[in-house]
Amino acid sequence: MSDDTEPTEERPEWWVENEELREFLGLPEYTPPRFADGVYTHDVIPELEERYGCDIRPLGVNTNYLEDWELRIDNEPAFMISRRRDENGNTVYEISSEEFCERVENWYVESEQQ
Repeated sequence: MSDDTEPTEERPEWWVENEELREFLGLPEYTPPRFADGVYTHDVIPELEERYGCDIRPLGVNTNYLEDWELRIDNEPAFMISRRRDENGNTVYEISSEEFCERVENWYVESEQQ
């Protein structure tokens, strides 16, 4: 890896920093959290947050490994989301990016009707 710490066009600075740290520690390759179809969450979630003017966070609440996480929208529980770790220990959500977007949109529409 080069000594240049500038982000590449494809990878944000935080990704490059994580790769460098993992390389230094001799850890497996870093891949950011992604959906089952390989689309990175950081390419989808900010767009949805901007579209709906909300904060979207997948998180585990008092969970053990292999337990589902929940998706929170503006800190309100929206739906459960299964996840797993790939062979390098990176997070993969067991939902396609398209289905994720649809579920967020459905939640948003339903919450607006209440």
